[in-house]
Amino acid sequence: MKRIQELFAKSWFYPVFLLLLMTLAYDLGATQLGFYWDDWQAIFLSHQNSPAAYWDYFLYDRPFSAWTYSVTMPVLGLYPLRWQVFTLLIRWLGILAFCWALRGIWPEHRREVRWIGVLLAVFPGFLQQPVSVAYSQHFITAALFAFSLALMVWAVREPRRFWIYTPLALLFSTVHMFVMEYFVGLELLRPALLWILLRRRGEEEPPAVTAKKVLRYWWPYLLPLVGFIAFRFYVYPTLLPEIDPNSPVLLQQMLSDPFGALRRFVELGLSDFFYENIFVWLASLQPDAIDLEKKINLFSWLVGLVVAVLVGWVDLRGTAAQDRPEQPSQYFIREGVLLGILAVFLGGLPVWITNRQASVGTWSDRFSLGMMWGVAVLLVSLVFWMVHSSRSRTLLLSILVGLSVSTHIQAINGYRRYWNIQREYYWQLSWRAPSLEPGTVIVGPGLPFSYVADYSLGFALNTLYADEITPGQISYWWVSAPRTWSMDKVGDLDPDDGIEYDLRNVKYKGTVADAVAVSYNPSRGCLRVLDTVYRDVREMEDGEQDLWRLANPGRILPQEEIDRSALRQLFGPQPEKDWCYYFEQADLARQYAEWDSAVELAERAAALDLTPKQGAEWIPFIEAYAHTGDWERAVGLTLEANRLTEKMETPLCRLWKQIERETDASPSREAALSEARSALGCAQPVP
Repeated sequence: MKRIQELFAKSWFYPVFLLLLMTLAYDLGATQLGFYWDDWQAIFLSHQNSPAAYWDYFLYDRPFSAWTYSVTMPVLGLYPLRWQVFTLLIRWLGILAFCWALRGIWPEHRREVRWIGVLLAVFPGFLQQPVSVAYSQHFITAALFAFSLALMVWAVREPRRFWIYTPLALLFSTVHMFVMEYFVGLELLRPALLWILLRRRGEEEPPAVTAKKVLRYWWPYLLPLVGFIAFRFYVYPTLLPEIDPNSPVLLQQMLSDPFGALRRFVELGLSDFFYENIFVWLASLQPDAIDLEKKINLFSWLVGLVVAVLVGWVDLRGTAAQDRPEQPSQYFIREGVLLGILAVFLGGLPVWITNRQASVGTWSDRFSLGMMWGVAVLLVSLVFWMVHSSRSRTLLLSILVGLSVSTHIQAINGYRRYWNIQREYYWQLSWRAPSLEPGTVIVGPGLPFSYVADYSLGFALNTLYADEITPGQISYWWVSAPRTWSMDKVGDLDPDDGIEYDLRNVKYKGTVADAVAVSYNPSRGCLRVLDTVYRDVREMEDGEQDLWRLANPGRILPQEEIDRSALRQLFGPQPEKDWCYYFEQADLARQYAEWDSAVELAERAAALDLTPKQGAEWIPFIEAYAHTGDWERAVGLTLEANRLTEKMETPLCRLWKQIERETDASPSREAALSEARSALGCAQPVP
């Protein structure tokens, strides 16, 4: 026991243990994670090979955040694993810095502070850790804030280092606010921390005396805070009056409807307060999360149980008896509860004034990042106050940690699954469209996979296909038809109708004639570029039937111009050549009537015993065999296509009518035509 306690007491043990815990929660499958959502904007900007690109893009909301990518992107590049590791390490450093600050104000409560760090490490209110490039900015900012807080506390505790720590604390405070406003509200936490720190040193002195000391230490930190507020609310709107993506609408509403704005602010605050402190911790116990047929759920609960046992064992075995009294000091309970509540509301302040909240919205859990510090302090303080047995506290907190780890593993599995789908999408697109005419816009019936936005795909296309990127008029874009037009109007579009997209300084302008319709659903088959030959076959996605007006495969060029080095960096090595590889290559060959190439691809696929999921994917090979005179194989594949998928008769009959028009008459052709028409029931001409 003594040796274990000595090991756990080593200064390096807690940081290493915390990193291990975070690795179990977030990075067990890091090699299978990739890029998502706003990651793609940074990847797109890096492809411009100019630091100014970041500044120009982020000028629209956070211009001073551009330096983070200017520093990190050249080092980490387009490799997903590097970003996953980097963002986890930055988050870990921020938590350690916050714990360092709390140790400064509660030096006698090392155990409680360690638990606060553990809850922060697995905080389940934020489930977007895999979006590593985008959130690297957030966690860099969080680390700067936490180190600034810690340096302020220790500058007071160690006066001989005051003039070393204080300038650094002021620098970090200034930088984190101007990079990103997520933690600006928490700057108002400083006087509370200083009060706790200074009041304990002179408990007999009058509160007014302590208040003067707090003000003396705090006022330097008011300067960057006031400077940021002046810049954000006065200077910035004056310089760029047409741009205000994070407008403080509730503050503005205070002037016209103070009671309504105040009521809305209270609603947002209370809603998020209870959501972050109660409901997010129980997410893995929600009814829809309890599905014993899903192996990932069983795995997540197993890992959560192991983590809970490990954390509890480390706490009980590694904490000396004097460090875990049955009753913690009353001043810690009082200060911890009040500080936690204050930190939650201050952390949510920058969010709520924009009339948004963490508990509502697809990507809105990012707004919990400012509140999580207070949540961890509050929960630990409440547990140590309300649970009187030391072992019971350990049990309860360990259960919360285990449930949180389970929640993260289940959430990250979704990212892993959709990254695999995303990789397949871009690799298959590269095989089918090795080059695109500049100005092309790819249109889909909806997002082909989750954890992205439509602009994510637009940025990816330019990264892969564009030689040079000019934000004022980028070369390629991707749009979702339902978001661009109402689907009932797609059929009425004219080739000259415009397609425009405007995001910050990134602009695309084209026409319907520049569109290529692409549909993708991996459960139904390979990526499909819509072409008349596939009309009336089984749809890949809902809404595909509305996109035939946009079927224009002619904008796909046969020459190899896609950046395959970027493909390999982003998505890993080219997947093993499966059926979709041969189908996409054959479909490209069909488009350009390269029949010998298509036949060769068919033979190679057959040698590997590869077959499609649906009959429509035999069409390029049916055409190829027909055009090269192998009528027996053409008929055989026709029968197989009709057997494989229902309702293939109409498109196959149309295909054979086309083959009849495009090939020379011969006895073998006539026999094949007769056999195919008879089997398909299309003896009569098909329009």
